[in-house]
Amino acid sequence: MPQFGGGKKCGRCDKSVYANEEIIAAGTSFHKRGCFTCRDCNKSLDSKTVAERKENNEIYCKACYGRSFGPKGYGYGGGAGALTNTGI
Repeated sequence: MPQFGGGKKCGRCDKSVYANEEIIAAGTSFHKRGCFTCRDCNKSLDSKTVAERKENNEIYCKACYGRSFGPKGYGYGGGAGALTNTGI
């Protein structure tokens, strides 16, 4: 048992997190201010804008999560403008 700082550790800064400043996401504790931010763009998050990646215990904003882990390979020529009229 550690003598000092025996509480939970923050997933971002690795310092102790106490109950009044704790937010739990992706199975990890974070500080409310300063540490509960997107991993990629460092944007501050809340319960409605957070997207969790449990494989690496990281949190992202919805935009960065979609960019990094969303569907890939759908590009030009896939919309309604690419449809052709075959004539009947």
